[in-house]
Amino acid sequence: MGRLLVFIIVFSLFISCSQKQAKNQPESLESKLKKEAIILAKDYASKQLKTPTTTTDGFGIITMNDDLKRYRIDPSKILTGQIDADESKDALVTLTSTYQQDIGMPEHLILLNTNDKLVLVKVAEIDMKIVKLKDRTITGELHTKPRTSPLYNCSHCIEIVNYQYKDGDLVRLK
Repeated sequence: MGRLLVFIIVFSLFISCSQKQAKNQPESLESKLKKEAIILAKDYASKQLKTPTTTTDGFGIITMNDDLKRYRIDPSKILTGQIDADESKDALVTLTSTYQQDIGMPEHLILLNTNDKLVLVKVAEIDMKIVKLKDRTITGELHTKPRTSPLYNCSHCIEIVNYQYKDGDLVRLK
């Protein structure tokens, strides 16, 4: 009985010490980059709106809007990785927008890491869903039909495309 009590006490101390160590670990670089990317995306969106209001839903999706336009930022869709030629990690944020009742063109914010700080260097308006950022290549799904076509959301009407950031612009790879 005494050994069981000692075992329970030692086990409890071990659990509590390991939980405290996990809480004290520094925030990961990716998490810091995503937080910084959200701040820059919110700043960009607020400059496009007149007297914006901001809300965040239960899934963490940030909505900023005024009387005419609405922007949505989904933090789970922020990609980090190398975009430009240096070795630092950069970020890519997609803003979806609605103007009155019309769906707007997605705006992809390219945020490059300069002196350990993200800087907005390019806003690319491309009707594309970005799915991957790897080895300085941005991979996305591009619709082959116009938005006005009934086949716009056809699963067979999507082309996989690759882009690279070169000389301040996104260049489509062949």
